[in-house]
Amino acid sequence: MSGRRRVSFYTLGCRLNQAETALIAEKFREKNFTPVDHGEPAEVAVIHTCTVTERADARCRHEIRKIRRQSPEAVVCVVGCLAQSDPDQVASIPGIDLVVGNEQKYDLAHLVESHIRSGDTAIHVTARPDGLKSEYPTAGFYLRSTRANIKVQEGCSFSCAFCLLPRVRGPGQSRRMEDILAEGHELVRRGHRELVVTGVNIGTYRSGMFRLSHVARTLSGIPGVARVRISSIEPTTIEDDLLAWMADSPGACRHLHIPLQSGDDDVLTRMRRFYNTKEFTAFIEKAIALMPDMGLGTDVIVGFPGETEEAFLATKRLVSSLPFTYLHIFSYSDRLKTAAPGFPDKVDRETIKARSAEMRALAAEKKQAFFRSHIGCEVDVLMETVDEDGFRKGFTSSYLRVGVDSASCAENDRVRVRLQSAQEDFCTGEVVDRIEP
Repeated sequence: MSGRRRVSFYTLGCRLNQAETALIAEKFREKNFTPVDHGEPAEVAVIHTCTVTERADARCRHEIRKIRRQSPEAVVCVVGCLAQSDPDQVASIPGIDLVVGNEQKYDLAHLVESHIRSGDTAIHVTARPDGLKSEYPTAGFYLRSTRANIKVQEGCSFSCAFCLLPRVRGPGQSRRMEDILAEGHELVRRGHRELVVTGVNIGTYRSGMFRLSHVARTLSGIPGVARVRISSIEPTTIEDDLLAWMADSPGACRHLHIPLQSGDDDVLTRMRRFYNTKEFTAFIEKAIALMPDMGLGTDVIVGFPGETEEAFLATKRLVSSLPFTYLHIFSYSDRLKTAAPGFPDKVDRETIKARSAEMRALAAEKKQAFFRSHIGCEVDVLMETVDEDGFRKGFTSSYLRVGVDSASCAENDRVRVRLQSAQEDFCTGEVVDRIEP
């Protein structure tokens, strides 16, 4: 390779993976690589993997093979959770050059240069990753300049029966507040107007005297920040001070994604969750009382071992009764190295498939109800890219997706939009004003 080299990234999974891809991209930039969009010609192709579900694993394998076909001469690198959980399986896929686990992935640019010199296929995975041993750059690099994710925490010390993350991410650890603040300032300097706080289990953030609410308040106080958004957070870790900040601060996004997983107490106990349905409901009611206009997302696992028809119907009833604005539905599949595969009373695949379809239909109803409730309203939208359908789209504070005429505003514009109609996945409207930074 000669001259300025190109590196492309394909990221599967959560916002944390997106944040980490940006940090890896910055490391490549420091070594004179140019990050480009996935699918563009590149000398190095990086697939940042997820292993939350069996389906995620399959998507990872598909993308690995696809990239190799598209870029036969590229150095193909597989990093992240699938690489960490099953490196030998990943390395067995033809055409893979480097398999790099969660602790070493920030050294990927250096490992690529070593590979170019030696030509050896290599696996770089430690048995028990410690993500905070890694040396992060000051800030992650994003090809787009609207929202940016900030990783504040790594790992998880919970022990949910279905979850592999404690094994592939290590125990819960928190990033230093001064490093988070430095990244926030640098991301704003680069033009980002919304910062999304992310991690594996962010509600457990502890660094000296600082907790998650301190992180949120500090980031929202950076000059130039329009919004701070909290990503997925466990219900038992949300403190009153965080809710107070969300309710009172003009820079706080009124949006939470809180995993429910099941609406049946027996199933929750089997899952090794730390709450029951009564406690979960009480928290949601408290949050909505403070912020009636908030957006509220959740995760539901369908077909966990021991989920009877009665338990499934209890989940449907609870989800129907709570003011969720969108849902992520996961069909249960066994994950090796977790507790759940050894549980009795497995639910057959056809039943899981049918129940998942029912829950997805309910999710669509909830989303459409949320969309319709905003028709005729004026909303504050931070605009992003133009989609293939020709609409420029962005999000409100409550995570309502909005599309407008692409000529009416530009990427990173903050505009007031009057909503006119509800589509399947977004609302359409017209720009009526521009909001100053």
